[in-house]
Amino acid sequence: MRTKDNHLHQIDFVRLVTFAGVILDHVMMGPAAPQASSTVGGVEVFLRYTRYGFFALTGFVLTYQYRHRDLKVAPFLRRRFKLIGLPFVVWSLFYWLYGHYLGGGLTNIADTVRSAHDAALAGKSLVYDLITGTAWYHLYFLSVSMQIYLVFPIALWVLRRTWGRHRYLLAGSFAIHAVLLLMMVRPQHGIFTHGVVGLVWRHLEVTIFPYQFFILSGAIAAMHFEAFQSFARRRRAQVFAVGLVVVAATLGYFLWLVHHGEEMFRATNVFMLHNTFAYAAIIAMLYCLGTLWQERRTPGSVVARFMRTAADRSFGIYLAHAIALDVVQRYIVVDVRTNSAVVIVVDYLATVAVTILIVEALRRSPLSLVTTGRSMIDPAAQRVSRSAPVGLAAVVVGVALRYSVAPIAGTAILGTGVLLLVSAAWVAWRRRASTPAVA
Repeated sequence: MRTKDNHLHQIDFVRLVTFAGVILDHVMMGPAAPQASSTVGGVEVFLRYTRYGFFALTGFVLTYQYRHRDLKVAPFLRRRFKLIGLPFVVWSLFYWLYGHYLGGGLTNIADTVRSAHDAALAGKSLVYDLITGTAWYHLYFLSVSMQIYLVFPIALWVLRRTWGRHRYLLAGSFAIHAVLLLMMVRPQHGIFTHGVVGLVWRHLEVTIFPYQFFILSGAIAAMHFEAFQSFARRRRAQVFAVGLVVVAATLGYFLWLVHHGEEMFRATNVFMLHNTFAYAAIIAMLYCLGTLWQERRTPGSVVARFMRTAADRSFGIYLAHAIALDVVQRYIVVDVRTNSAVVIVVDYLATVAVTILIVEALRRSPLSLVTTGRSMIDPAAQRVSRSAPVGLAAVVVGVALRYSVAPIAGTAILGTGVLLLVSAAWVAWRRRASTPAVA
């Protein structure tokens, strides 16, 4: 008999598609894609759902885990900040150093501590990046996630005590969302330009406020999980019919705006209110597809194992993909002279490959917890016979690139290969040391 599986396989599906989408979005924002193209802009409009999708998933998963459990605030925050906060600090420091390296190599990094004055300025810069989540363009997600963890105990308390009135909470949340987005894309005056309010407003995109509607939507869906899940299964056709109409209307309006002279940056802005409906529709359709996957998956199959592995690696992939994308675009794809669509595909595949290599190396190393938010893969479960050759191949490719056409890309791949080899050697030593001696 099949045992009951309480794992949210549909969330694995949504998470995998969303992480794949955010990488594609960042690829298309780079030099590989013509930024004035309405085709590229049209694709990017819908890929921007990923930002809100991340936060809807966060609200959903947190609430699902605690809807029937007591939440002890101190242990909850301690665990969450360890799994998110440590990688956030480590990657912020890494990207901060990487940015300085790009600005002038190791000499530029050394200059940040050349004198007490320089060190103080560097410290302020790093602290600013840690507070705002802006050490690199994608780290705001972790900063906002930690803000969600801070308010989640209160939010859960409110949801439990407003049972039966969640629809009104959601309506009020959307009203706030609509007003906020309308204001964000327009020049502000008065109190929004100075003081504490002005400071927060200038950094509003790295705060919880523009995302609260989607976070609450995910949380309320999880609070009513059985009804929500049943609806997603029974009404797939209707959800897709409405969703596709919304997406088509949004695309039509986007093309109308561009045709009438709207700047591409503004037309594809993630904070334009009219795009919100398409983002909600895409998230709903993805969840329905996820329930289809949940129903038809075969436990133990290759695809099922892949989905579980991808879910395990997803957070690390998000953190590492930016460095992979940068080295690929800066030193490899930029020299490719061919059709833009081909360049985008090559850029995407190369970025995904380098990202997976980095994350797999980190997951197999003692650095796993502080870089991926997950404990190192059990040494007993690691296959040294597989990881060692991959590490060696990465070293060879890295050396070839480093001393030819792509020094930084080569260095990144070389360093990843060395980490994989060192971790494989350490795992092999651990196994040998733990094997009982034969009398």
